[in-house]
Amino acid sequence: MPEPKYLAQLRGRLVDLGCPVFQVRRLVREVADHRDDLLRTAVVEGCSASEAEARADGQLGDPLELAERLTAVVRRSSWWGRHSFIGFGLLPVVVIPVLWVLLTGVGIWLEYAVGCGLNDDRLHAAAARPDGFRHICMAINGADYVAIVLVTLLFCWLTYRAAASFKWTVTACVVSALWALFTRVSIQPHNLWLGFWGTWPVHNIWTPQLIRCAVPLLILGVTYAFQRRTAQRFLESAAG
Repeated sequence: MPEPKYLAQLRGRLVDLGCPVFQVRRLVREVADHRDDLLRTAVVEGCSASEAEARADGQLGDPLELAERLTAVVRRSSWWGRHSFIGFGLLPVVVIPVLWVLLTGVGIWLEYAVGCGLNDDRLHAAAARPDGFRHICMAINGADYVAIVLVTLLFCWLTYRAAASFKWTVTACVVSALWALFTRVSIQPHNLWLGFWGTWPVHNIWTPQLIRCAVPLLILGVTYAFQRRTAQRFLESAAG
């Protein structure tokens, strides 16, 4: 039996509004069950099949407006949906340095736990050996990039789970990109610091900064393509 046009329109609008697929399935199923109840009631009261469908659809209201109301309920059901500006506009600035510190702390923990991390003695010794110090620089810069990538992915996932508008995904990624552009991790012999714009040396800084800035924007593009492809496949499978 073909799916009613009402449910197909509802599903398509929910997807357009950014509802995650698992929420769309649940919401459409609940509306379908309620619609079936309205159909049975209309038939019992003497309506024909076509009249019963028209009556049930009229009682449910416009499917596009219903989708917007249901999406609003989903957003209000989570802290992230209720406080999108704080969650996606401000928190990335806090979470990135916190995660960076935690990742750096793993090196300290490894030193005391299994003897393979970083400490002052090891840094001082490595400063006299260019090859060894280069490996430490790679590890510190790697932790920096990992923090940026993980935080960007985390907030992309949170916006999706909260059914937040895609503009909040863009906001979180742009905030992460600006953080990456205007901060800098520097490790030198006997010196490790996380600096902000205005405290850097003036030479050889913009190329790595632009690369760091591009990482969240690249993730934004991949996220957009993935979500659109997932939504398209979902709608195609539902229609089939």
